Amino acid sequence: RWEQLERDPELAGPWKQLFRQVQSPRHVLSELLQNADDAGARRVRVWIEKDVFYFEHDGHDFTEEELASLCRFGFSNKRTLHTIGFRGIGFKSTFSLGDSVQLLTPTLAIRFEKQRFTLPIWIEEAPPCEKTQISVRIQDEARKEALQQNLNEWIESPASLLFFSHIEELEIDGRIIQKQRVGEGPVAGSEVIRLLSKREYEVWCFTSEPEPFPDEVLKEISQERDVEDLNLPPCRVQLVLGLPNPQRLYTVLPTGVEVALPFSCNAPFLQDPARSGIKDPATSLTNRWLLERLGRLAGHSMRDWLTNSQLPPKERARAYELLPPPPPREGSSIETEAFRIVFGAFIKAIDAHPILLTIDGKLVHRKACLAPPRSAYKIWKPDYLPELFQ
Repeated sequence: RWEQLERDPELAGPWKQLFRQVQSPRHVLSELLQNADDAGARRVRVWIEKDVFYFEHDGHDFTEEELASLCRFGFSNKRTLHTIGFRGIGFKSTFSLGDSVQLLTPTLAIRFEKQRFTLPIWIEEAPPCEKTQISVRIQDEARKEALQQNLNEWIESPASLLFFSHIEELEIDGRIIQKQRVGEGPVAGSEVIRLLSKREYEVWCFTSEPEPFPDEVLKEISQERDVEDLNLPPCRVQLVLGLPNPQRLYTVLPTGVEVALPFSCNAPFLQDPARSGIKDPATSLTNRWLLERLGRLAGHSMRDWLTNSQLPPKERARAYELLPPPPPREGSSIETEAFRIVFGAFIKAIDAHPILLTIDGKLVHRKACLAPPRSAYKIWKPDYLPELFQ
């Protein structure tokens, strides 16, 4: 009980932090979506009906191990890594909406009460259910309003759907968000994806190879999670080119960190206590390491895109859309520090490589080719300039 934690200082710190993480209705949908994605769900449906919140997905049913995990707190059996530091609180986040949560699957019918949230209560006469469905009666209007605001944010900005491994369609109160894979991108590990919501647009997604966490990074994550002998799988990082501004850092969900980069970034960053931003990369080895990987990914992707001779020169030239502008000379915010780290790693990744694309499709080093003055482009068409200045 909470009163016991108050009397035990050794337990109070980490458990209070965990308890606070499930108190905001704004995190419910994101937590449940990650659980559904881990279950292999392709389609998710979310709606509010008569003050009851419903979440339904078509992923696989619970295994014995997964049910045991659901009945613990501060434990997660996830095999894939979306984020760091969630500590298995996904399902428990529903208690931020109300005191009683019902779970129906093809083989299970149980509910959990907030006061003893690890104890399943079997529902004797439950209706049949072909999918996994979670429901909870929303306790008051303020929680309902906060939840509805979060649902509207998903409809307005569906970019997070890009970072799920399996989910392709999300229906919120009858409005559908879809992710359609168009085809392979210009380099290995990239693909073109179409997002459909209130508007439709195509983006390029670039994904790194999985890379194990360095020992010093694992040490920081262990301290953050308050877990010894932590064994995390290798993780990937992702870039998305083509999202509308502002570009952000994501931990599947958008953080409050906006970056002046031409692309958005997704990685399992360590987040701040409010889970609205990330821990300062100036002091977090984990976040610095992830940002450096993102910079290298951007540099390698631009370089490989430019060298892809299977594409016509105009399509190869689109690789320069990954080129970040010079970082600001002043400023010490998290946004500025993140930008500088990504930019520095990007420059190292392309250093000593020819990255200037000539009109005949060759790549050359700096000062190895001539370019018409910019003012000439205001007078003549680009296709005519090479012939004019030959």
